[in-house]
Amino acid sequence: MIDKNMNIDPHEFALALISNSKKEDGVDNQRFIKKQLTLYLEAYFIIEDLNQLEIKQLNNMKQQQISDLFDKMLSGRFTP
Repeated sequence: MIDKNMNIDPHEFALALISNSKKEDGVDNQRFIKKQLTLYLEAYFIIEDLNQLEIKQLNNMKQQQISDLFDKMLSGRFTP
């Protein structure tokens, strides 16, 4: 089993995402900046949520494996 969890840096991810978007012709600076900020914040918080979900899933998986181990130990101990 892999004990390392994947952890994406939300700041780096969001910066990489917005650095690739270009300002379209006819879009004023204020509107472009608002779109960039919205994109940054959405990406940042989605990655934070993803990281937390992965940590929770890993912890649940470990708990389940411990439970399975105890079940195997108990079933082996009490079977004739």
